[in-house]
Amino acid sequence: MASITDCVSEGLKYPFNDVKKLLSFGALFALLNLLSTAISIKNLDIFRAVTREINQSNATALSLKFTQLPANDIYLVAALGIVSFIITLFVMGYQYNVVKFSIDKKDDLPGFSDILNIFVNGIKILIVTVAYNIIPVVVLIIGIILTGDSSALPVIAVISAILFIIAFFLQIMAVNNMVANDSLKKAFDFGEITDKIANLGWGKYIGIVIFTIIIFMIVNVAAGFILSFLTLLFARAFNQAIVVSAFIGILEGLFITSYTSVFYNRICGSIYREAIK
Repeated sequence: MASITDCVSEGLKYPFNDVKKLLSFGALFALLNLLSTAISIKNLDIFRAVTREINQSNATALSLKFTQLPANDIYLVAALGIVSFIITLFVMGYQYNVVKFSIDKKDDLPGFSDILNIFVNGIKILIVTVAYNIIPVVVLIIGIILTGDSSALPVIAVISAILFIIAFFLQIMAVNNMVANDSLKKAFDFGEITDKIANLGWGKYIGIVIFTIIIFMIVNVAAGFILSFLTLLFARAFNQAIVVSAFIGILEGLFITSYTSVFYNRICGSIYREAIK
């Protein structure tokens, strides 16, 4: 079996096997960043309009009629949100394919020719993600409702956090199992999922995941310093916060988020490959 460092090292190199496809994938993240910037700007406009209307009419936010609200901005935010959601599904679908290529030991990056298939795979990833995290979310929400501001709230938060961590580790192998068998049902075959983790070894499995997360964070922190430096340079050159934010968002999506996403999902597939040896 390959060592933890071997799996991570291969994952770090893999995105550079096809820079053109990597940048094509990054274009999706860049677009998501631009949409997020646009949504934030419009939400700020809506907030200002609502605040102005409240001050002028001495009303409350809940008592305002829809006709008193900036309808065009609200519709635009909703439309941008829908577009962002669709693109996110497409991103998830591509991540699905990265895992598949890793399991199949393919050295090239997935293409974008079968758009419908990528979109469907994204829906599968979304279903698995929601399913595995719904219990921790429900526990947290119910706990907050029942405990309020009592001293039991921290206990509920800790329990919920533990459930999120358990769900996270199980979800990785669940997605792998689904991708390997091209079956959504296999993501919920807990016996098969835990058997594969046990075959690899729980210690090694957790170790690879944690080490991958550490490397993931180091890459992002390093990239964050570079982006901060570039932000200062562009801020002096353009003197427009929106322009600078948009440009940095494009750079981050194209070169950083795309790389870390491919790197992470490549290692996830490698973990499954090691587990079935």
